[in-house]
Amino acid sequence: MTNAAQLALLSKLDSTDPAPNTIWIFTANDTERLERRFLSRCKTLEFSSYGLSDQIAAYLDKVWHAEGGNGNAPDLVRLAKDSRNNLRDCLMRLEVELMAL
Repeated sequence: MTNAAQLALLSKLDSTDPAPNTIWIFTANDTERLERRFLSRCKTLEFSSYGLSDQIAAYLDKVWHAEGGNGNAPDLVRLAKDSRNNLRDCLMRLEVELMAL
């Protein structure tokens, strides 16, 4: 988010010019470039994908079959681990595998 965007939202996030009945949700890979004033008005929630490779593999198996993959699916647990449990990356890699069929 640019500094200008952060500054524009500050008045909406505090009591100067609040948006009625609004819950703001921001997502980011990193908060390093966000201003302290902006972050002080937010509740930061950390998420981890550690230990999710089995669940991701089960989901990828459903996608594989729903998209026409045959019984020769790639090693989905390995795919998840190689992608560091990044589901978006897993789906992109799985799409490449499906296109190769």
